[in-house]
Amino acid sequence: MKYLGKWLIPFVAAIAVFIGLQFDSGLYTKPVGQVEAVKVVKTTTHQDEDENRDRIVKQQVLVRLLNTAKRGKRITMHNTYSFSGALDNKLRVGEQVFLDVDKGAYTLNNVKRDAILAALLVLTFGLIFLVMGRRAWLTSISILLNTLIFFVAVEWEIGSKQWQAWWLFAILAVIFTVLTAVFIVGLKPIAATIASGALLATAVAVALGYGVMTLTNFSGIHFEEVKYATQTPQLLFFGQIVIGSLGAVLDEASDISVAIFQLHDTAKERFRAGMAIGRNVMGPLISVLFMIFIADTFMESVLWIRNNNSIAQTVIWVMGLGFAQSLISAFGIVLAVPMTSGLAAMIAKMKKVKA
Repeated sequence: MKYLGKWLIPFVAAIAVFIGLQFDSGLYTKPVGQVEAVKVVKTTTHQDEDENRDRIVKQQVLVRLLNTAKRGKRITMHNTYSFSGALDNKLRVGEQVFLDVDKGAYTLNNVKRDAILAALLVLTFGLIFLVMGRRAWLTSISILLNTLIFFVAVEWEIGSKQWQAWWLFAILAVIFTVLTAVFIVGLKPIAATIASGALLATAVAVALGYGVMTLTNFSGIHFEEVKYATQTPQLLFFGQIVIGSLGAVLDEASDISVAIFQLHDTAKERFRAGMAIGRNVMGPLISVLFMIFIADTFMESVLWIRNNNSIAQTVIWVMGLGFAQSLISAFGIVLAVPMTSGLAAMIAKMKKVKA
């Protein structure tokens, strides 16, 4: 019972945080309201020049203000949403929303989701600490540091307007890899092995992918589908691959390196052991990475198909970049096996150390 109770703590904490943040509207300067009643006013069918059909619904919404000087006041506003739900939201009774106000008229800004996001964050870190124990502190610090460095680097790049995005991603990849490797195993030779193997495999995979695409004149690759990119979408596409695939490659390099450094065999035998481990883990890693890339485009693909686009057109224009990213990332995962095995076997033999 005591063991079961320990596993219930993260769930109880997440529920408590969720309930608590339902009453945090006073912390916001932007008006926050709670939907008390919803009435459908009008439903119309929309069709564009490509015969894509959608249904548009206009709602009359009664909202009670939860903050600002007009707290407690009830206002009536209108909300319009589409059945496809691409850029709008259907409001439901009980939901909390952010509002914009202009000359006394209120309009919907966005749905308030801080409670569910904070609850999921608490639940995630709670389970990490239960599973990993003391090492969870190192993992958490590594995640927070990498996140902080990422935002600082992006803000710096935007502010300076001098650094090219490719060099920013390349430097960030090196920093992320080295920091993560050090937090995993400490300042040891094995950390250098993990970082070197992951960076080398990722670099070769990206170079190989770029070479293949160049030779085929980027046939079938629609860089214009890179979201919100008005300049250099090709560069941002490869930057996505570097950052996106590095985690899987780093995980694989860590597994191989740690196992090899625990052995006391010859360098050749260590290399063979690393290759055997790599063969066992690279299949699941490639599958997981593929699902992540495809999941990123899944909702948009459903929207395209619901709007009467063909499956072939949807795959080419929506999921095509995801397939290309998955393939290049798979190159990195496969290449990391012999590269990391060779580096780990050589360094472990020279240093005669264990992980």
